[in-house]
Amino acid sequence: MSQDGLSLFSRALWGPGGPSEDAATRRDWNDVAPIRQPVPIPPPQMLLSGAEMQTIAMGYVPVDINARWFASMEGDCLYLHRGWTGLGIYEVTFAAKETWFMITSARIECDPDVYNRDSDLGERERLRNLIAHVSGEPMPPLLPVPIQSKPLLEAVLGDITAERVDAIVNPASANLLGGGGVDAATHRAAGPELRAYCQTVGGCELGRAKISPGFRLASQWAIHTVGPQWRGGSYGEAVLLESCYRESLARADEVGAERVAIPAIATGAHGYPRTSAAEIAVKTVRSTPTKVREIHFVCFDALTLQAYEESLNRSG
Repeated sequence: MSQDGLSLFSRALWGPGGPSEDAATRRDWNDVAPIRQPVPIPPPQMLLSGAEMQTIAMGYVPVDINARWFASMEGDCLYLHRGWTGLGIYEVTFAAKETWFMITSARIECDPDVYNRDSDLGERERLRNLIAHVSGEPMPPLLPVPIQSKPLLEAVLGDITAERVDAIVNPASANLLGGGGVDAATHRAAGPELRAYCQTVGGCELGRAKISPGFRLASQWAIHTVGPQWRGGSYGEAVLLESCYRESLARADEVGAERVAIPAIATGAHGYPRTSAAEIAVKTVRSTPTKVREIHFVCFDALTLQAYEESLNRSG
């Protein structure tokens, strides 16, 4: 939260005055329902200007109830509901990137009684077009805007809690109150102040990230992200893991962290295969616009380090 009580995203979008009182919310509609069975899909690769993001955040309420879509934002999440049923179909999260805004994750309804979903690629394109539509057509196409993003990447063997960087990433439990492995080590190193702080932030959703002070850590900040449990690869694990990295970089950018240490998220007790996880980590941080200048992939054993070094070599 910023000093004026607004979330960092809200402050970036609206300034210190906060959201417009005219912005539509789901409370303005009758008979709307959230997604029943959400699953992650690859998000559209879009960068939106501040004006476009504000238009989206004002909400989209069609005059004709039989029109196809309602849209509103709460915090950094956009909710898209079918106009004639009120049923939730998409949820999209955004992050502020300097003067732009980008999508960090997306979820879709997979209950066939509610929505007959297309392939992930088909849904990503449909969602892209829908976001353009609710931003207020006619408008120029919302095309990706290239931002130079080439942080220095290196893989090291070590203890992430001892890294002297601006921020470390902690693979956290959903309640953010400490679990096992790196999460437990982070809480021990940060001291009881971290748990007390995390009790105030309401947990964290799968694939998302929240930030806290580092307290007694060597780093100023700790970024907590909830990684997926490996279930064979058919339950959106890769998309969720990508989202952990995009969200973590977004939180780092919010506080101006330029040097970040990241562990091998989800490869411990969550069982994600280390080679696949390393490929996702390197690919995602290389393709995500960010102000972070240096990233240390901190590995907990020699086999994980080897997987990351090989992935870095393949990616150039």
